[in-house]
Amino acid sequence: MRGEGGAATEEAIEPTALLLWEACRPDPAAAGVRRALAGGADLGLAVTAANEHRISPLLWRALGVADALDALGPERAALHGTADAFAMEALLLIPRAVALAVRPLTDVGLEPVIFKGPAVAARYPRPGLRPMEDIDVLLPRVDHARALEALGGSGWRVVRAAGGEQYDTVLAHDEVPSLFLELHFGLESASQRVTALDPETLWAHRQPAEIAGTPAFVLPQNEELVVLAAHAGKPHHGFARLVWIADLAMIVRAAEADGNPVDWARVHAVARSTHCVTVVGAALAMARRAGVEVPPELFPLPTRGWRGEAMARLLSVTWPLTHLELPGYQLNYALADDRAQRVKILLVLLASGYGIGARVRRVAALPRRARTGTRSAS
Repeated sequence: MRGEGGAATEEAIEPTALLLWEACRPDPAAAGVRRALAGGADLGLAVTAANEHRISPLLWRALGVADALDALGPERAALHGTADAFAMEALLLIPRAVALAVRPLTDVGLEPVIFKGPAVAARYPRPGLRPMEDIDVLLPRVDHARALEALGGSGWRVVRAAGGEQYDTVLAHDEVPSLFLELHFGLESASQRVTALDPETLWAHRQPAEIAGTPAFVLPQNEELVVLAAHAGKPHHGFARLVWIADLAMIVRAAEADGNPVDWARVHAVARSTHCVTVVGAALAMARRAGVEVPPELFPLPTRGWRGEAMARLLSVTWPLTHLELPGYQLNYALADDRAQRVKILLVLLASGYGIGARVRRVAALPRRARTGTRSAS
């Protein structure tokens, strides 16, 4: 359904969002897809949003499950092409990129942890469903220079160096020009640090694994879920991509299939020890729309005041299409566990000239949050 000038009508927003949520499930239901379409989902809007949320292959799969691909009309060829391109990349390019990123490091005795993109993609039902733009590698800061030397000797070149607020070095390689390597020694910039996640502690808990055919290391399941949730909700990300929620759903389903279901009490313990219970709880509450079941008492979320208002909007079914309407500072405030961090956010706003009382009455007049998340989709 489209209104005048090609814009989606207000009535189409909710069914379109429901279609996007259904696509994020490990096993999308044909009935759910058809229900969204019958309810007035706007497929043009859905395709555009799927591209922005990095779930285009998932949307293609969901429509295929429901035998509804013909409903795409002129959008079909473009969405099919995107899905096919990611499938080919997963089969041909990703294994080469992972090998180029990891082997130079392991050859000199380093033990790189692969997190986000390729490590998560392995839990998706088939290759190509999880787009990525880079490979994220974690090593202790003390190994950073040595790692760069090894990578440089293998054809990687620095395109953005670490330093200042940058907690990683970004590299490129001519053999895999569409993918970057992000060599991390940190997870958050100092000025926007809102959790107590410690990269070296995480690295110390690494486990051996094979990623796209290359031996490497990964985070333990519980720590991985906390890191991914915190990554999705951190400042300048603000849960702006559904692929990050789909990641959680795929990991949980794969764990169940492997006979190693998630220990939610352990996930809560990790989140509590790293001061990110709220952001993890918010991510998991969103993941319920993608089929994840979590004991709600473990991750209670704010329900009152400014924080409660932000949570209600974050957990709305329409969030994938309305997320820019919630100012980033309000979401950051709501997600911060630490009271001192919340006070800091308010003080920054005061210093910027925004009047703040028990509630901020000027929210509607403030600019929308710019999507200034990192280039990475992984």
